[in-house]
Amino acid sequence: MTAQADGPDRAFNRLTALTVLGIGLLTLMVAGLLSGAVAIGPTDLLHMLGRRLGLTSDPERLTDSVLWAIRLPRVLSGAAAGAGLGVAGAALQGTFRNQMADPHLVGISPAAGLGAVAGIALTPTGGTPLIMMVGAAVGGAAVALLMRRIAKRVLEPSQFILVGLALGLAMLAWLGAIVLAWDSPRVPTFTFWVFGGLAGSTWKALAAGTPIVLIGTAMLAASARSLDLLALGESEARHVGVDVDRVITVILVGVGLAVGGAVGLGGAIGFVGLIVPLFIRRWIGPAHRWLIPASALGGAAMVVAVDTLARTVASPIEIPVGLFTAILGAPVFVWFLMRAGRSRS
Repeated sequence: MTAQADGPDRAFNRLTALTVLGIGLLTLMVAGLLSGAVAIGPTDLLHMLGRRLGLTSDPERLTDSVLWAIRLPRVLSGAAAGAGLGVAGAALQGTFRNQMADPHLVGISPAAGLGAVAGIALTPTGGTPLIMMVGAAVGGAAVALLMRRIAKRVLEPSQFILVGLALGLAMLAWLGAIVLAWDSPRVPTFTFWVFGGLAGSTWKALAAGTPIVLIGTAMLAASARSLDLLALGESEARHVGVDVDRVITVILVGVGLAVGGAVGLGGAIGFVGLIVPLFIRRWIGPAHRWLIPASALGGAAMVVAVDTLARTVASPIEIPVGLFTAILGAPVFVWFLMRAGRSRS
């Protein structure tokens, strides 16, 4: 990396990018709070905040209940889920040196869904969602570690992704069979596990899932320097003293936690971990100490924006979030596959 790349101009650009992403996320969150079937304006939002902070004793309005009980946990859940998926995608791409690596495409999100259903099975009726979230994290981490073993035996990046897709489809089939056979109101619908959705967001689920996403994100942020060295190749990383096996295990467990919390909050929302790091990396460069927080902000902004669109574009019908992310992400994935094919020819 050149001195110019690490100079004050590059640092200023990166700080500018983080600022723009942060302001954009806050703007999209406010837009998400104000958008929906019940008309809500900025003064209603200020009234709700004033009541909750004890700054006003005005009577409660209907809009206060809608904002506090429905829209605020939904917007915060979308932001947390998007942040986890964005960070996980950036870490996977750095670990496997494969820019097509996405939690959904390599089977980690379907595995997290399967783990979440196992957690629901172990949770007593009326229990907290924590066990479901932990089950999702365990399932995601297990398949992330499995894909590490597969990566050692597969040379072509596209083959690695195809193996992950096949594994993910198999787990989705098992998940669908379990959900359809169980037929319990405690289990989210199969659509939730395939395309994601934030309609059922609650404060209880948010309190259980967000800490898991934050722990996973913190583990990946702490591994930023190791991810930079892994991008040079495992042999090169070993030569400079990196305990590659231990570091990759920590990274993949962090990915499992971030994805598990995200899937527990919003289901299997695909392509966020592919699109966001791709464009963020081209904007601010590959250094992971900047890429990870920027991917968190970008992923959060993307999911909040797409969820707002999904519940307003055909109101009162709500379109699954994952359908919109697939519309955006599938062409990017095809482009990567075609580019990989050209590079081999």
